[in-house]
Amino acid sequence: MMSSDPTRLLCAFLLALCSLGPTYGGTTTWDGKYDTSKIKVTVVYFVPADRQPLSDWKDRVQYYARRLEQFHAREFGDQSKLTMVVHPEPFVSKENTETLREGDANKIYFRTLGEVDRTLAFAKDDPSDRDAFPILLVLSEINWRPLDDFYRLHPDGGKLVFEGNLNQGQHFPGAASGGARAAYLANRGVGWGLVSGDGWRVPYRGTDCVVYHEGCGHTVGLPHPEPGNGSVMSMGQYRGWISESWLDKEQKSRMGWQPKKEGAEKGEPNQDSDGNHDEQPKSLAMELFTRFRAIPQPMVPKPNQDVLLKLDWPKDAKVKTLRVRYQTAIDGPWIEVPSEIDSAQPEVVSLGRFEEATPVSYRVDAELQSGETAELWGYLQVRSDVNQNPLPSSLSQDLLEATPAADPS
Repeated sequence: MMSSDPTRLLCAFLLALCSLGPTYGGTTTWDGKYDTSKIKVTVVYFVPADRQPLSDWKDRVQYYARRLEQFHAREFGDQSKLTMVVHPEPFVSKENTETLREGDANKIYFRTLGEVDRTLAFAKDDPSDRDAFPILLVLSEINWRPLDDFYRLHPDGGKLVFEGNLNQGQHFPGAASGGARAAYLANRGVGWGLVSGDGWRVPYRGTDCVVYHEGCGHTVGLPHPEPGNGSVMSMGQYRGWISESWLDKEQKSRMGWQPKKEGAEKGEPNQDSDGNHDEQPKSLAMELFTRFRAIPQPMVPKPNQDVLLKLDWPKDAKVKTLRVRYQTAIDGPWIEVPSEIDSAQPEVVSLGRFEEATPVSYRVDAELQSGETAELWGYLQVRSDVNQNPLPSSLSQDLLEATPAADPS
């Protein structure tokens, strides 16, 4: 017969609670006003009326969507779920490029987001009726000012001048002509993010950081951490891919996130002793996301020089297949590069040779024998002289309209 002793009943109840393991409250926006345990990001590819969409726009946008979902899952575990929903068609603006660019970078931000928000009737329901925090993220075909973001050139005094972040031969996003912006609109309970062409169209190392920074960070109220560091809300985009970055634990804690184990070290993801970032149970799939890299060798190849990609893997990975592709024009085809796997963890893979100085975007898809997959996009420039950027044989529409007299030679 069960005892009716209140003390015993209380002990049994507490023991049952403990056996369920720790419980965690939902995360919130930076100000604590809205629940972010579920976040829904509507991603829209925005094209001015006088421009043509990229033929492979959906591949590019979906790549970033997957990267951001993986990063968010690694950083928050099951305490906040990010869902990226790609708008099925390019959003063709009623305005042309010239009209959109009138005024400063803030004007193009509000003009662009306002048009998309109105047309889609975005998040017009009452915040209390929503099952996820809504974010509108626009990836624009253009920049605030004229810029060929594939060649990284802008017009200056009738000449084409390099504009971008270049550090020891590596290309990172960041151009004054860009104009990325984001805001958390607390009065409506939504986030608005704009990533200009320079922040996503060309896969410089770190572009995925830009998309998360603007699209999923500032849009829930996250500020830049002080002092600055290599996190995704600080200088992450100038250091590497988002898989090499992190969100500060202090910022996550402010949002209601709770670490799942005591004594977790603060630091970069690649420095954690167990590699699971304390938030996500260790898995080979997450380790593959975190550790996989494909770095050009040499960093700045010359014409007709063999170009390799140095590959980094998690220690338990056994590679089944590799697929390597590149393109030498942003509107050009992706060229398949035959690749052979000579070991469980190939150290390098060939990207081929290039006869002339040219920008090169590349993408690598990997599958492990155990079924896990990874993908990574990157960018390099083949240069005849390490200090001289490649020049286009013909001007892009952006540069042609902005500077008809510019001389690419």
